[in-house]
Amino acid sequence: MPEHPLHLRQATTPDVPALLSLMDSVLKWLVAQGRPQQWGTVPFSQKPGFPDRVADWTSQGVVTIAERESTCVGLLAAAPMIPPRIPAGTVPDGSLFIYTVMTDRGPDGRGVGSALLAHAEHLARTHHAPALALDHWADSPELGRIYDEHGYVTAAEYTDEQAGTTIRNLVRIRHLPAPTT
Repeated sequence: MPEHPLHLRQATTPDVPALLSLMDSVLKWLVAQGRPQQWGTVPFSQKPGFPDRVADWTSQGVVTIAERESTCVGLLAAAPMIPPRIPAGTVPDGSLFIYTVMTDRGPDGRGVGSALLAHAEHLARTHHAPALALDHWADSPELGRIYDEHGYVTAAEYTDEQAGTTIRNLVRIRHLPAPTT
């Protein structure tokens, strides 16, 4: 377990370079693991328009940054808007959608994913969302295990085209109990 405490906060526009650096390092790790199908091989920082999208996300307040000693070791992007790629009717109205969770693949990233998923639940409860939803690459046993452990149940499957290849994705939902009053 890392010795330095984890700090979560809302990301701001000045955090964009650190967020992109983390995203690029996770992509590099995936490619080194032989998993370029998940997100391709082009670094996020070099994808046309992607850095601007991350800046837009931060300006809208939908990105949480996880830090250890002021270094970005994780990120969560979550908003109450379901992306158009998700099959209609799959996700309950009013749900909070997790667009991405990424963590440093080194020792400082240990426990960060769980902390960010717990934070997503806190955000969902704050917004009175009935559920949390996300999608992920279907051919990753690691992601399947992680989301199973956190109570996300497969609700649908859909395909996407990436660099001429058909990619299977799963939509998962974690229903939240109604608040007690």
